[in-house]
Amino acid sequence: FAVEETVDTDLCAGNTYTTNTLVDANPPNGDSCQATDEYTVEPEAPCDVTVEVTCVDSEGTDCDAIEAPEDCVQDLTYTYCIDNPGPTCMEVTDFVRTITPPGGEVSILGLLTAEIGNPPIICPPGPICVSEEVSTNLCTNEKISVTTKITAAPPNGDMCMDTGMYMFTVPTPAPTPPPTPGPTP
Repeated sequence: FAVEETVDTDLCAGNTYTTNTLVDANPPNGDSCQATDEYTVEPEAPCDVTVEVTCVDSEGTDCDAIEAPEDCVQDLTYTYCIDNPGPTCMEVTDFVRTITPPGGEVSILGLLTAEIGNPPIICPPGPICVSEEVSTNLCTNEKISVTTKITAAPPNGDMCMDTGMYMFTVPTPAPTPPPTPGPTP
């Protein structure tokens, strides 16, 4: 003898589901009896997070289109757009960026918590974008790159991570030729 029940649940919500069963039986030719059972399901929530990086100068020009500047050090705005394609809300546990040159990893988790609160929970649909202004030397004649790494964790699931990169080179101005001497008398 079996009894079935169907319950619709969101397995991606990161919840634990427990079913308890109690059966009382009174057979006609025997002692009454009782049985209990419990079944618990802890589904693992999927994890997927992406980050994209963009860069513009103070006039809104994409950094990869900047011409050789008169002043080498310019304030550039780096924007980081984070997307959680779903279906589960996740907590961002780490968010860092490195601008090369000069290099050195810097936490930008504070940008995210200032935008969405602490703890930084990202829910679908996204994206959530945060920006920072960084003084950057554009006269190094090197490729300038900003790389990011973000780590997030859904409830009852494994962490996931993504990286993003934006790279550009600013052309150096052509050297100014020395003045041409005039005719000699």
